Amino acid sequence: MYSTTIETGEGQVRISGEPREARLRLEIQPKDSQCSRICETDFPLQLIEYLVDKVGCHGLANLINRFDDQAVLQIVKSQLFSYFQPEEFRKKRVLDFGCGHGISTRELAKLLPESEILGVDLIADRIEIAQKIADLKGVSNARFLRSPSGVRLPDGIGQFDYVMLCAVYEHLLPDERRRLMPLIWFAMREGGSIFINQTPYRYFPFEHHSTGLWFINFMPDRMAHFVARRFAKNDPSNYNRAIQTSPEWEDHLRGGLRGATEWEIVHNLTRDSRFKAHILQPRVECARDRADHWLQATGEERFHTLKMFIACTFRITDRLFGTVPSMNIDVVIRKGERIEA
Repeated sequence: MYSTTIETGEGQVRISGEPREARLRLEIQPKDSQCSRICETDFPLQLIEYLVDKVGCHGLANLINRFDDQAVLQIVKSQLFSYFQPEEFRKKRVLDFGCGHGISTRELAKLLPESEILGVDLIADRIEIAQKIADLKGVSNARFLRSPSGVRLPDGIGQFDYVMLCAVYEHLLPDERRRLMPLIWFAMREGGSIFINQTPYRYFPFEHHSTGLWFINFMPDRMAHFVARRFAKNDPSNYNRAIQTSPEWEDHLRGGLRGATEWEIVHNLTRDSRFKAHILQPRVECARDRADHWLQATGEERFHTLKMFIACTFRITDRLFGTVPSMNIDVVIRKGERIEA
């Protein structure tokens, strides 16, 4: 049995594992807490030591758990291969916009080994960590760049066949959505597609992302701000608590309170563009349409009759209004033909 301990100013990390096993067991004990956190990871010891130095004990547990969140990784895989066959990604360029620490980028690199993956994020520390993880884990088909500002893409990144926004769009402020999305659209080749997932639907009755409150999505901004500050469900992370109690409405928007709709996304993408946008329907994995895709993602066993009824309703709203008003948006938009002046 292998065992070692990393001591830091804010606590200690005890690491153990069998020499022949690929995964290590971590017991993280912060000094300011009586409770330890236990998790497992396939990160090597050198990478764990680096991450402890960069993000500390609290950040280490959160980061490792996010990298090992199978539900999130399944969403990325399902969305990719419900709309396209694996061979359609070969020798293609994929942009993972808002990649953070590279969680979705790493998954894209694993799922699409013959594609070139570029992760882009605004925060320099995240990009540094993402690149270090990729280097030490031997991810050769992914690299990372920092955006120069919140309304720009890195210079000279070229054109992409596919773009992924994984739990990103809701964190863009309204002005950033209006200015960034056309730049992303411009960076997509004609016939390319953009994947957007895990963004809360703007008018879903229960706001699950930021406040845990019912019907706040239907309130005017000033009322929603008042209600969010006073009645939002406490989140265990200090970051979300700071957002929930912030006197600045912009902080709540940055936290993802308002979500989005398919119409808004398409409108922002095609602003001043001569290329049509087409919301795609799934064509593989036995899904007839986006309603079927939603049904499969929820798991059909429990409450089967109710879910079938909801899926039928979604099928109608999608055909009439181009929207599937589920809790989270799951949409793929293709850059279509050029509109002649």
